[in-house]
Amino acid sequence: MVAEKKKTRLRSTPVRKRQADLDAFAAGAGTAGKKGTVYPWQEAHVRDDVKKSIPLRLPESLYLKLKYIADHTPYSMNSFILERLERIIDEEIGRIT
Repeated sequence: MVAEKKKTRLRSTPVRKRQADLDAFAAGAGTAGKKGTVYPWQEAHVRDDVKKSIPLRLPESLYLKLKYIADHTPYSMNSFILERLERIIDEEIGRIT
């Protein structure tokens, strides 16, 4: 005896944005960086002691160079990347904002 396959119910379609919402969004275009703007990293709930991870894929040669630096300096691979990345990110944020 073959079991009957259960049919999955169709999910409802997403709620469409109202025209007013779209107009408000479009009206805010180009206003980034104005005084009073609170950026995501400045929000009250953001903490410096919370660490987030991202996968980082490196070519093997770059990984081995990074490992060589970590083996021959007081830096760990992570601290070496983090110190330099923070400086570059801050420069880019300054340029954007």
